[in-house]
Amino acid sequence: MRRTPDAWKRRLPLGVDGPLTTRVPRQRLWAVATAWALAVLYVAQAHLPGNVITLPGQHTVTPAVRSIAPQGWGFFTKSPREIELQPYVLRDGAWVNASLAPHGEPRHWLGFDRRSRSQGIEMALLINEAPGLTWSDCERGALAACLASAPPPGPAVNRTPGPTLCGTVAVIQQKPVPFAWRDLLAGSHTPDRLTVLDVTC
Repeated sequence: MRRTPDAWKRRLPLGVDGPLTTRVPRQRLWAVATAWALAVLYVAQAHLPGNVITLPGQHTVTPAVRSIAPQGWGFFTKSPREIELQPYVLRDGAWVNASLAPHGEPRHWLGFDRRSRSQGIEMALLINEAPGLTWSDCERGALAACLASAPPPGPAVNRTPGPTLCGTVAVIQQKPVPFAWRDLLAGSHTPDRLTVLDVTC
């Protein structure tokens, strides 16, 4: 007796003729989605500054939300008015920009090479450990004039593994140009003051 092509289906304990899908109640999906949306809304509202929106029970829930989910928006961003440090190295009588930034360039493997990220820590350690550090104000506001009037270098030892700053190094504090003055100045930052270090690596 010849078996039909569908004979194997009758030997299975379960039927396979129906659709192989599982139905999920839509009410349950809506309930879960609504609960998550409310949780995200309360967490966001707890960390936002005061505004016109007040959620039900917000004042009671806010302390608990801030202790359970303490991350604020400041964790992901930094102030655009923050002072930046820019390193310059004296080579053959001329100041050369020694900054490894920006971090996302192809030479840094689009950010996978973390060496550029560590340079800021390297500068901070040099400034913190340098004895008798002196700063000179950049009165003219031009980078070339500021570097030309640099004070005598002070001694410093670079203990960073794989140092990027050695020899005569100038560290310049730069302030971002206010948005209202963006058309009056050429660059995005202006030099505020600088210090010069004789770095031993």
